[in-house]
Amino acid sequence: MNINKLLLIFPLLLFISCSKSDDKLIGIELWESLNINDYNMTQTISCFCFPYEFTQPKDIDVENNLIISIDGKNPNETIGYSSFMTIDELFDFIESKLDEQPEFYEIEYNEEYGYPETLYFDMSKMIADEEIGYNVSNFKRYN
Repeated sequence: MNINKLLLIFPLLLFISCSKSDDKLIGIELWESLNINDYNMTQTISCFCFPYEFTQPKDIDVENNLIISIDGKNPNETIGYSSFMTIDELFDFIESKLDEQPEFYEIEYNEEYGYPETLYFDMSKMIADEEIGYNVSNFKRYN
């Protein structure tokens, strides 16, 4: 077998050997090792959702792993507040979506802290508008 064939087969073996649930673990070990409980982030939800305001970037403050404000207001005053998540909740969300075996998904993790920066799930290509995605940016650690 020549080197070119090995170069083609090796990445394929790596891809096959990784289960979808392994994707959850890529960043969580780093995240948990840093013991970050207080932080600020901008979170954007990508979905076919109404009203338009729901999908706009939100400035989220987290203390003791609980969302204490969204755009400077009590979370209960924000449209769809229960859809916004802490980083720990995003990891749980990823795990639950992977368990449902989506037809397509993409997850990117922050190299410094391990949190998911971008995640997107399309559970069924045959169903329109059920896709969901989250984007986390402007992360600032408080503790």
